[in-house]
Amino acid sequence: MNPEELDLISRDEAPILDTMRRIYSAVPVHHLAAIHGKIVGALAVADAIVDALPLIHGPVGCAFQRKLNPFNLSSTFYDTPCTNLNNVDVVYGAEEKLCKGVVEAYERYSPRLIIVITTCTTDLIGDDIEAAVEKAMEMVGCPVVYSTGDFVGRSRPVGIQDALYAVADQMICRNEVEKNEGSVNLINSPTQRNALKFQEMARLLTQMEIKINKICFDHTTTEDMMDLARADLNITGYRMPWAELMKEKMNVDYCKITGWDRYNKKKDPELISPYGIAGSCRFLEEIARIMGREGEAEPVIKKNRTATEARLEAASKELKGVKVAVPVGFSLNLLKDIGVDVAALVYRTQTLSHGLTERAVREIERANLSLAELYGFHPELLVNPTPDEELKTFRKLQVDLVMAPAKIAHFYNREGIRTVDVGDFTQKKLNVGFLPSIELCRVFREALGKAKVRSPLLDLMEFDGGISNLTPHWAKTALSFHHLRSKNFRDGYYYHFQGLAGVELNEHNI
Repeated sequence: MNPEELDLISRDEAPILDTMRRIYSAVPVHHLAAIHGKIVGALAVADAIVDALPLIHGPVGCAFQRKLNPFNLSSTFYDTPCTNLNNVDVVYGAEEKLCKGVVEAYERYSPRLIIVITTCTTDLIGDDIEAAVEKAMEMVGCPVVYSTGDFVGRSRPVGIQDALYAVADQMICRNEVEKNEGSVNLINSPTQRNALKFQEMARLLTQMEIKINKICFDHTTTEDMMDLARADLNITGYRMPWAELMKEKMNVDYCKITGWDRYNKKKDPELISPYGIAGSCRFLEEIARIMGREGEAEPVIKKNRTATEARLEAASKELKGVKVAVPVGFSLNLLKDIGVDVAALVYRTQTLSHGLTERAVREIERANLSLAELYGFHPELLVNPTPDEELKTFRKLQVDLVMAPAKIAHFYNREGIRTVDVGDFTQKKLNVGFLPSIELCRVFREALGKAKVRSPLLDLMEFDGGISNLTPHWAKTALSFHHLRSKNFRDGYYYHFQGLAGVELNEHNI
């Protein structure tokens, strides 16, 4: 593509468009080389409800996109029926086609719930989705809800929040509900369907005489979703607008495990993390106050805390003095519990800038440094370091162990630095309770007991100098999508895409 020959495209924009053309000719697409939009988020919700069926209202390409790019091997979205819009539908409207699509989907798949997911095309032509869905529901034997991406504004994760809000607003919130008095719902993300994460928390709450109504999402059915309204309290992993809606419409109270509102009220750095022994105690006490079970909770918390501290005293002896490097955001409470020395904090801010103000980004930095100082750590802070800067600092500090994603472990291993998969621990083990501290101690001891691997198999591949977990081809593609959704698209920054010279991003920032 020659920029000088293009009338409507500037010299700075031509390279990015040429890159886009090459991306879409490459099949399959790497998960970093795409934008996680509202369709995939809504699909994740439909996929997490085992007897629900998504119906994509748009051109067939919108439904087939996830076949090419499922993001991970466990999210293949096998059944994604589509209304298959064409040019005529775009001109004359597609409400009748949507109604017909709902009926056909029900007759073919017999779902207990149909979730209609609109696309850019149907959003632009202004179909009356609500009217079409109401008409279709009269002809099928299951609830039908629709997600347009407009219900919750810019709340993230995109698509997930909107689809959950649609399910709550159009199906869960209703007039007559038989309450399960004194009970709570434990709710994680639809992308983390692992009830085992809540196992200890459920046991502790039961000992505090607080009943568990439902645990979502794990083999969750449409009936389970309807039963969420029976509880007195929703306990969620993070802010969820649909839980706020249930509080407003159904008087089901709402408490999120993570959130900066607790910290903002007192500016106490210990309040930024609800994990570890101290953080879990605080959160369990908060739940007990909401449910009126303070008296029952106190002996339960004290007993479990004492037992855990005794186990850690014996198990963590060999970790004393071990120097670790961790990403900003990982719970320093847990690291304090097991007695390691946090020598370095790595802070990646580029992706945060998409959803946070500069002030918020700096406040996160300040709070984590304050917490580190409170716990007696004196880490060196690395803000958006290059791979070479990172390794140089780790050697200087004599870091023994790095908490990093598995996809870039080879980058440290080849330098003789052992690693722990931060993503695996966070997704599978991290939750409110006392066992995560014991589990992290075990994981660290196991990692330190392994031989250093300096020649991992991944080193046989060529990796990009800027994004060291991707090959040069996919690094360029990932950067293209990263910048497409940034505010700098017209700042002339993209002319560097042809060679990726001087790229400022690295492996954690995409």
